[in-house]
Amino acid sequence: MTESPDPRPKRRWLMPLLFVSLALNLMIAGIAVGWALSGQDRDRDRRSPEVRELRGTIGEPFFRALPDNKQRDLVRDIISNRDRFRENRNELRTRVQSFLAALRADPVDPEAVAVIMEGQRDVALGRQKLGEELLLKQLSSMSPEERAAYADRMEGLLSRLRRRD
Repeated sequence: MTESPDPRPKRRWLMPLLFVSLALNLMIAGIAVGWALSGQDRDRDRRSPEVRELRGTIGEPFFRALPDNKQRDLVRDIISNRDRFRENRNELRTRVQSFLAALRADPVDPEAVAVIMEGQRDVALGRQKLGEELLLKQLSSMSPEERAAYADRMEGLLSRLRRRD
């Protein structure tokens, strides 16, 4: 007895194609799950200029640990102090230009550069002080329970930052 030939043609390309398709689907699913579980702040690029103004003032973890209503209040305070922040930023920009000019001088005057750097530090400290005042206003308006929850969130944010290092 002879075996009859299989009337269906052999499709050797089908198995590798299925394997590649499965691998691509798993890769896309892994990317989606990783993105969802990453805990990254997806609103970072959509933030208002006022929130971005926090850079160099109180620091992002201090802001992010605040409850949503306090974040909104802090943003309102930043908006109401926009002129002070803008003035400070313009002063820093002017000092950076002076610093660059002093660096290009030949010969360089280390004492002049040191004076400019000291001025930059003073302006930056003024900016930080304003940010701290606005944050302290929000923290002072919180109940002890809200402050404890804030401290817990802050601790969690800082521990995640330390793990990345």
